[in-house]
Amino acid sequence: MSIKTTFVLPRELYVELKKRAAEEGRSVRELVIDALLQYLSGSGRRGRLLEVLLAPVEGA
Repeated sequence: MSIKTTFVLPRELYVELKKRAAEEGRSVRELVIDALLQYLSGSGRRGRLLEVLLAPVEGA
């Protein structure tokens, strides 16, 4: 079961998410879900979530 939610992101973060999603041929939704799952299963550091979302893509 999925839950629909709305949240506000800084414009720069959303631009990076859209760019990364396009480069990977994935949706922003998929990218956010993967990043959140990785964050929740890891050390719990907020910085790690930002690293995942903003890390450079090879070949970009």
